[in-house]
Amino acid sequence: MKIKSTFRAAKLMIMSLLFCSCAVTNSSQMAEEWFQKGETEYDNHDYEKAIECYEKAVKYKPNFAEAYKAMGNAYADWKQDYEKAIECYKKAIKYKPDFADAYYNIGWAYENLNGQYKKAIEYFKKAIELNPDLVEAYINMGVDYAKGEHDYKKAIECFEKVVELKPDYAEAYLNMGNAYKDWNGQYEKAIECYRKAIKLKPTSALAYYNMGNAYLYLKQDYQRAIECYEYAIIFKPNYADAYYNIGIAYGKSGDVNQALECLEKAAVLGNEPAKKWLKDNEIE
Repeated sequence: MKIKSTFRAAKLMIMSLLFCSCAVTNSSQMAEEWFQKGETEYDNHDYEKAIECYEKAVKYKPNFAEAYKAMGNAYADWKQDYEKAIECYKKAIKYKPDFADAYYNIGWAYENLNGQYKKAIEYFKKAIELNPDLVEAYINMGVDYAKGEHDYKKAIECFEKVVELKPDYAEAYLNMGNAYKDWNGQYEKAIECYRKAIKLKPTSALAYYNMGNAYLYLKQDYQRAIECYEYAIIFKPNYADAYYNIGIAYGKSGDVNQALECLEKAAVLGNEPAKKWLKDNEIE
């Protein structure tokens, strides 16, 4: 009788373990299914439905870090709810402490949440610590150093790291040029960076525009500034700021008629300084 009782207990224990194993497997499968449905809805830009799917995924698998990260992305893209997005990203990190992409996303969210650049930089550093090849973290950290901290030296160091990791990254050269331009007006180095950006991306209206600004405001080379703005307008025909600045360049070079034509075009496209200038000079 004792042997039968022991055998029965063992049998019940095995059955219980098998049942628990099946339940865990089923929960994981359900979590993955809801996660994939969420990804589909996200790709279709239905962020509200995507969030509903991700919430069901974490209900089945409470430590589903990837689902929390995806949910944060959806909140950020749906209503620009960066506080909620950060909350989701931090849950992702709670369950996956080495989740470099989640740290990066927190930094990105802090950037967009009233420009909290110092906090953003902290999280970008952590992301890089976990993944030293995370190019996006370096580029965003560089922008934050320049824009938020006005530390152009550190910004340039970040952009240099980007081109070390990804030599064909035109945006890194563009941002590096901006940093040199703003760092005591180092326009020669700025122009060199813009040229590299254009070499990598010949249709970059922004690179031509920024190079035009360097020639116009820092070097007073109006003809070259005009040439740069013309290219910017070719690649972005309704570039209001480029029309405004080319108008300024024409004016400084003595071509009043061409300057007026460009300023009027800038005003039509919505450039506020052009509108103000025309109003102040009583030109309709």
